[in-house]
Amino acid sequence: MASKANTSLSSEITTARLLAEGIKNRADSVAKVGLTADKAAEIEALLSKLTTLDNQQEELKAQLKEKTAELDSVQKTLRSTVAETRKLVKIAVDKAGWVAFGISDKQ
Repeated sequence: MASKANTSLSSEITTARLLAEGIKNRADSVAKVGLTADKAAEIEALLSKLTTLDNQQEELKAQLKEKTAELDSVQKTLRSTVAETRKLVKIAVDKAGWVAFGISDKQ
């Protein structure tokens, strides 16, 4: 099997599935080295868990993408609102009073 850095998840899954199937289909050939149906079942259980975790991770990635878009939108709205409000404060209040609004601009 290739190193982890060079192997995609789908490739690892395919390789492991083939290995488990091979153990089951050629039990007589591999039994002499201790590979039994139990080992195939262990690999299949790990594959099942891995697939479940991968699906959950993909769902979380999708949710994160949605939340990031929502956050960006709200942040953009906040920036716009703050900029407009600062302009209005600068019109209504003398420069000396701007500090009370968190405005440190000189003009």
